[in-house]
Amino acid sequence: MARLHPIWNRWRALVRSDFERNGNWDSRLTAAIWRMGQVADQERTPAGFLLRRAHTLVDQVWVRAVVGAELPRTIDVGPGVRLPHAGRGIVLHPDAKIGAGVTIYHRVTVGVSGLSGPPVIEDGAYLGTGAVVIGDVTVGAGAKVGANAVVVKDVPTGATAVGVPGRVLERPRRPAPDTATPGPTKAHRR
Repeated sequence: MARLHPIWNRWRALVRSDFERNGNWDSRLTAAIWRMGQVADQERTPAGFLLRRAHTLVDQVWVRAVVGAELPRTIDVGPGVRLPHAGRGIVLHPDAKIGAGVTIYHRVTVGVSGLSGPPVIEDGAYLGTGAVVIGDVTVGAGAKVGANAVVVKDVPTGATAVGVPGRVLERPRRPAPDTATPGPTKAHRR
């Protein structure tokens, strides 16, 4: 039982960070089961073996059969993942990398194309409903992939990708404070 203590602490810390971002019981259950698999996958002890067997059962019953998602336990996922709608229909490649604070809506696919490597989704990214991120691409920190967009090229930090194939929308640039043109004064508004 002593070996379960570190496993329990790792799982509890990850689940606590996920629960803060997931309000519904079904989203929390999906996240807790996913984290159970991730912690078990990293533990190469008899306790880890038993936990992997238990995870396989609950993953088959809840995540795959009820939710209809494929959330492999081998994925490197940062804390605070948000799964609105309990992650329904999400399909993730087992080697994908997902940063902290990422939001993944339902029907999202993150996978490979041919011989390319898996995608990297950086911290704070947002993947809208039905988004597809395919190939050796990076979705930058804080970037957004719109609903039903198909991303096959990198999305820069803070940018938004929309459409099929996904195109990056340019963010409006604000002029530097010293070159900004002054707005109308009260005298000009009359």
